[in-house]
Amino acid sequence: MPRALEGKVAVVTGASRGIGKQTCLALGALGASVVLAARTEEPRARTPGTLHETAAAIRAAGGNALVVPADLARPDDVAALIARTLEHHGHVDVLVNNAAYTVGKALWAHVPDVTREQWEKGFTVNVTAPLLLIQGFWESMRTRGGGVVVNVTSGAANLQGLDETVHLPGSTLPSEGPLYGASKAALNRMANVIAGEGAPHRIAVVNVEPGFVLTETMEQTFRAEGVDAASTGAISATIPARVIAHLCTCDDPMQYSGRIVSAPELFDEEFGAP
Repeated sequence: MPRALEGKVAVVTGASRGIGKQTCLALGALGASVVLAARTEEPRARTPGTLHETAAAIRAAGGNALVVPADLARPDDVAALIARTLEHHGHVDVLVNNAAYTVGKALWAHVPDVTREQWEKGFTVNVTAPLLLIQGFWESMRTRGGGVVVNVTSGAANLQGLDETVHLPGSTLPSEGPLYGASKAALNRMANVIAGEGAPHRIAVVNVEPGFVLTETMEQTFRAEGVDAASTGAISATIPARVIAHLCTCDDPMQYSGRIVSAPELFDEEFGAP
């Protein structure tokens, strides 16, 4: 029996760990040929996961994986990811913009310490690269009668009270500065406009707010600080991954286009409470 994404090609950024890795596994299990993009090719002592480990897991389950190492802060790498994908597969049906610039010093830099270099690199990875990838695969999706673009956003994009901060629950790490939330807010509005452009071509553009997800890196951080990860309320990365897979396989992805979808809420609706 054919699987829901058999014959389709999905590109996933930030594919070496976390939500990106789990999304690759979910899409691969549904039959998609998955193109994996990220920077990490070799194991790092303090950062679990690599592109090749994710690809190996897809192949071990009988799936098809193409590894394309890419630093989304480099325009040439973004262009090479687009070119190699189209040369290898000829088309793209699904694009998951999951990668994000979350370097600690930039993430926690506040006024007046946040630098122009940090700010511009954050927007390059979190906003400009998704735009360039959407542009690069747009014609392929249009000529195939539609496609699905999923952008992984964050609750950090929401406005907050003056007495509120964005921080890691249970952690002694400092609160986030303005960079990450501002870039995700820009991603939300950009995707909302692009969704309108995609509607006549049945290209669904959906932003997914994943919730508070326990990634491998975050788990290491909690362990180093002596924090019980279970006490923080964090959810598994498989939850947003399954939601993304649902958006790519449901009867009408256009019903979600132009929206910000809460992964825990949609998971609850479609699969039962996490």
